[in-house]
Amino acid sequence: MLELLVVDDHPILRDAVVASLQRQYPLAVLTQADSLSACLHHLQAGLDPDLILFDLNLGDHQGVSGLQIVRKQVPYTPILIISAEQNKQVILNCLSAGAAGFVLKSQPSQALMEAVDLVLAGKIYFPDLSQFSNPSADQTLLSKDELKQLTNKQLQVLSLIAEGCANKEICLRLCIAETTVKTHVSDILRKLGVKNRTQAALALDKDLLQELLVN
Repeated sequence: MLELLVVDDHPILRDAVVASLQRQYPLAVLTQADSLSACLHHLQAGLDPDLILFDLNLGDHQGVSGLQIVRKQVPYTPILIISAEQNKQVILNCLSAGAAGFVLKSQPSQALMEAVDLVLAGKIYFPDLSQFSNPSADQTLLSKDELKQLTNKQLQVLSLIAEGCANKEICLRLCIAETTVKTHVSDILRKLGVKNRTQAALALDKDLLQELLVN
């Protein structure tokens, strides 16, 4: 049975999220927490959720460090951030800290349900970061010249990485061995000068990638 933990200190917003989840997953067991300490209490008491939906700014804790504390408590449980924060650096920090996705509170409930579905399927969900503030020099979008360093097959792999696909799914979609996928991923990261798959996906101009794939 699906178990979900919703952590938000705003009762109206928390109730709205819970109501949306109940409509989408009528058989799911839903637990609520209104603070970081309440969240940790549930986890330490033995709650083992399939997904945690977590607000960054709680009454007893603010910022990405709250995510890091929960991640240490449950290192393998996916955590989906739900936040009003629109600072690009904060979103990047969340993903670097192990969040499986980031949903803005300004987005419609349908976007939240799509994000939950993706994360439960083992993928990642994040908004288009080109619309947000505070880009830093090493987090600007990849240029056409940078992407043209990649072979056509590597561009295909990168496109699937941007969709949140794991290596096993990429190898099935492209009909290549998983070891070949791993080699392509390593080469992509090296050529683009990025640290990991998430950074590559976040720095990607998807329209430009599609243009190169068509050509």
